[in-house]
Amino acid sequence: MIYNIYIFNKSGVCIYYEEWNRKKPSSNLAEEQKLLFGMLYSLKSFLSKSSPRPMDPSTAFHCFKTTTYKLHFYETLSSVKFIILTDPNTPDLRDELKKVYSTVFIDYVIKNPLYEPNSIIKCELFITHLNQMIKQIPYYNI
Repeated sequence: MIYNIYIFNKSGVCIYYEEWNRKKPSSNLAEEQKLLFGMLYSLKSFLSKSSPRPMDPSTAFHCFKTTTYKLHFYETLSSVKFIILTDPNTPDLRDELKKVYSTVFIDYVIKNPLYEPNSIIKCELFITHLNQMIKQIPYYNI
């Protein structure tokens, strides 16, 4: 089951958030977004420093699992970060995050002449196509 998605720009600002099947609402979404970005930043830093070899960003950290959720992570070369939180039993969704980036994000955000880089995403076409893509994932509502 897919709970929510976060998209962060390279500065750590959440430029898009959507939730679908989240059971417990956030008491402070802005604080939650800051904590999530900080945790990812720290985790990536720790992993790169503790790795015995140089890490390839394309194969480095991409998910972790707790007893209550699984975090799926994809970072683009331009440092845009896509995070989906799901049920812990959901398989890795990194390929789906890549598709969100390469099809929906590129087509409806980056190529949109009205979108100002690093600003909050409000484009209805992006939101509609993202929702369609997420709801087509077999694990969306299991």
